Amino acid sequence: MTRIFDSRPWLAPLVFIALFVLAPLIPGGYVLYIFTLVLIYTLASFGTNILTGYTNLISMAGAVFFGIGAYGSAILTTHFGVPLVLSMLIAAAIATVVGVLLALPVLRLEEVFLAIATLGFVMISVEIAKSGGELTGGENGMGAPGPTLLGFALGERAYHLFVAVVLGAALWVARNLSQSHFGRGFLALKGSETASRALGLNATRLKLIAFGVCAFYTGLSGALYAPVVRFIDPSLFNIMVSISFVSMVIVGGLGSIMGSVLGAVFVIGAPQLLTYFGFDQFQRALYGVAMILALMFLPDGLASLLKRRKLPGADAPAGAEVPR
Repeated sequence: MTRIFDSRPWLAPLVFIALFVLAPLIPGGYVLYIFTLVLIYTLASFGTNILTGYTNLISMAGAVFFGIGAYGSAILTTHFGVPLVLSMLIAAAIATVVGVLLALPVLRLEEVFLAIATLGFVMISVEIAKSGGELTGGENGMGAPGPTLLGFALGERAYHLFVAVVLGAALWVARNLSQSHFGRGFLALKGSETASRALGLNATRLKLIAFGVCAFYTGLSGALYAPVVRFIDPSLFNIMVSISFVSMVIVGGLGSIMGSVLGAVFVIGAPQLLTYFGFDQFQRALYGVAMILALMFLPDGLASLLKRRKLPGADAPAGAEVPR
């Protein structure tokens, strides 16, 4: 299945948009809310996968970008009267700038050292949100306006479709980015930074671009999230938010766009559905067991389930003898 998507880059966005165009058939209320959340968090999963799955840079700053997107969109709309769509783009752009600026002092760090350094930014962002006064609502948070488009209020199903279209466009961009010169550079950097420099690649620039793309996608995800919940507070900058983004990528599949989708479905959708079907008392335990089993038996992530297994010798040249 993944080969079909790889050979036809336009197909995956089209399939996802077509599936979610059927949103009016989904029962309203909580079920549709879960579907919308999965779409929004898939966008953040894309960004995290570009950074972690393609360049092997482990960052815990996802909550910073997500919070900037949510707060930025809400503040611009509430206090300055900026239209919602424009405020979302501005908030995502601000998150991108912040992401690049945060990356500059930690570019030389790797693995756990990079994760710990970016964790410090999460702690700082929480305090900034709490001390924002009337602008951010301080510790009590602030209300976020409902979704509007061209001056018309969007219902829950209309906004779900809007998010689906944004996700489809983001999926198409992510697919083309992964196949571009930058995408190949990311993979070379993931394999060996020393080797990538020997090939003439600018490793520092590639890292900055990866951080910027991650911040933009995650910030846009936060901007889409605010109109759904209608209320935001400093808990958006909680470290658990960053951990959930990284979990989506690991469970779904590193370096896989389909893995980003499946990871968001598992990490966000599964706990919500367990609660919906009355397993709220055992939700954490069941979810934890499912995650452990997924990592034990699917080390390459849920995306590996979609890969067609090759028979022994399938790639052998014609006339070659297949070893037994």
